[in-house]
Amino acid sequence: MAEDPTADAGEAKPAFSSSLKEGRERFLAHAVERSLEIGRRSAEDFIRHFPPEIIMKGLEHQAALRASILVLTTGLKKKIAMKKSWESAAEDLQIALDEGETDAESIVAVFEPDDRIRFLDHKKIWSFLVEGEFWRVGADDKAALDAARSHIAFMLERALIDHLLSHRNVIDGITVAELAQRLPKKELGVIIESALENAHDKKPFTERDLLAARPPSVLVDYVPLPHLWENVIVPKIAEAHGYVEPPPPDVEEAATNKAAAGEAAQPAAPEEAAQEPAPQSQDWVNVSNSEVPPPDGDGDGDEDEDEVSDEDFASP
Repeated sequence: MAEDPTADAGEAKPAFSSSLKEGRERFLAHAVERSLEIGRRSAEDFIRHFPPEIIMKGLEHQAALRASILVLTTGLKKKIAMKKSWESAAEDLQIALDEGETDAESIVAVFEPDDRIRFLDHKKIWSFLVEGEFWRVGADDKAALDAARSHIAFMLERALIDHLLSHRNVIDGITVAELAQRLPKKELGVIIESALENAHDKKPFTERDLLAARPPSVLVDYVPLPHLWENVIVPKIAEAHGYVEPPPPDVEEAATNKAAAGEAAQPAAPEEAAQEPAPQSQDWVNVSNSEVPPPDGDGDGDEDEDEVSDEDFASP
């Protein structure tokens, strides 16, 4: 879409601010918008994940929003657009896209950031955000690495703002040992100075103070991005807030837990029942048609008579 030639070139575009009530929703809205702004994700990527059919299905009960998108992207009259079902609206929008009457950028532009989160599946939105495993970019691609660092720092800072995780979650995920190994002396010196200032003021030095001294925007320059992703973002943000399914339990651990649960649910057998001898099958009693010798061993029978042999089953 063409820029407004009357706009002041020196005037910065106002930053997007979500009005969604839940922090987990605000975080997604900001993360999606940020990914589009910095070019890590494109409008084409968005429409590939959310084609017209999925968008309009999400707006199944939002006739006004469906109509607004159709009017602004296809030129359809509002009164007609308001009468269309979500299926018909999806078909019209797809035809306009296929015929070049609109494009992905135009659709994304009129689909408000908060509405994307209100009416689309959050797990699918997360999949759109993380596609391509951008946190594993190589050091040889400086532009991509800088974008990845910037985006991960943004996600961490935004998650703190929206209370999806705590400052302690961040430091525990990274670990102090990792920070001590990765941060250069200059950065560690800044942290130590901050700790000493707190000590002079008789205040504790907390994880919040550490991240104030060296925020995520600094840490991403030294801590490997896969470490941040796998130990902070995935467990503390994605899994904790339902953007992805939690990992399945370890097979051995699950079997142990199941066995323990079964033993707990099994009632204990009475002591008398445990001591009672198992009943003898009548098929094996007196198979030799001889009397069992008395316990004192004074009987006339041989000890071998108690054994079962082929002769016991021979025909008379």
